[in-house]
Amino acid sequence: MGWVYNVVNPDAATNAPTILGVGVFLTILSLSIVSLRFYVRSRIVRTVTIDDWIIIATWVLITAPLGVNRLVETRWGLGLQVAADVPPQNIPQSGLLQYIGAPFYIISILGFKISAIFTFLRTAVDLTYRRVIIGLAITCSIFHFCFFVAQLNLCNPVAKQWDPSITDGKCLPLVTFNSVMGSFVLLFNILIMLTPIPILLHSCFSIRKNIVIGFSFLLGIIVAIAQLMKILSIAAQSKTNDHSHALIWSIVETNLGMVVVSIVPLAPLFQSFLEKGSIHSLSLSSYDTRRSYDKLKSYLQKVRRENKTWNKLVMFLGYREMHPDMESGSRKGAPTSRLGSRTGSRMGHLVGSSTDELTFPMGILKTTEIIISREGSEVWDGKS
Repeated sequence: MGWVYNVVNPDAATNAPTILGVGVFLTILSLSIVSLRFYVRSRIVRTVTIDDWIIIATWVLITAPLGVNRLVETRWGLGLQVAADVPPQNIPQSGLLQYIGAPFYIISILGFKISAIFTFLRTAVDLTYRRVIIGLAITCSIFHFCFFVAQLNLCNPVAKQWDPSITDGKCLPLVTFNSVMGSFVLLFNILIMLTPIPILLHSCFSIRKNIVIGFSFLLGIIVAIAQLMKILSIAAQSKTNDHSHALIWSIVETNLGMVVVSIVPLAPLFQSFLEKGSIHSLSLSSYDTRRSYDKLKSYLQKVRRENKTWNKLVMFLGYREMHPDMESGSRKGAPTSRLGSRTGSRMGHLVGSSTDELTFPMGILKTTEIIISREGSEVWDGKS
């Protein structure tokens, strides 16, 4: 194969095309989603917070260079399935590229985890829950820092990691080390994926927002599976001496991680599309998406009232029925609706929420003001 430097057998079996294909596709996908996230946050929501900057910096400074590193590494023999086909003169360069790429991978997976944690922290209002999130962030950062330092010092001397000519010194067992560290990475993936559960169970999201969140959870499960498959590939690496499969799963993990933490912030994009009315505005048809959405919503509300099983299900998922007292409370508290409106707006300002993004209502879902003029029977009904 002419792609690999110094290769003797041009027909040597290699996974390089698979590595390149998966890497290019997922890198473009993650770039597209992260760019779309920045557009939504800066143009629609008009608020770019620290979690957005973290994910953008992680992609630009870490994920993109890591992709280039993997591309160059295939030129030096990455993907060759038979160890005898790897040119001996390529081993130092290939090992050095692996040594350089490993820290980028660690920072990359830490980046999208911290971004997700800051997103949860931005929307959480309960003090105890915020402390739990902060504790998880600190623990996760400490672990990845230790992982980073240990990865750079697997061997003594350090150059023994990529230079086979160094015979003295010693190294940690590579397969065991990566398997143990991968298990802890998987654990943190699962913990972070479960972090927003308390928020979801005590919120009143619309069906649209729950679909977006459910899709994010599905992708989160795929990321966890990718990490698990990487651990299994590392365990099999000692028998085949081929770490290309583990590398492929690490590419899937890092790029899908970027996508997962950027899906929920894209919710205002769909809201903006619905508020614009219909696909007719895009000169595609006269089909009114907003009207169809309202019809679907009315139908589901009818089913909700008539079907007890459905009612229990939506209560578990965190829909409006979870707080029936709030709707009745808003009616009973109509005279003080002005105060409730002001308090709700202040609370929304404090937690950095917006009507264009996912919000987590604390109590009052909707307030109504009724003003009766003295001159006549004119009644004005406004919604704050």
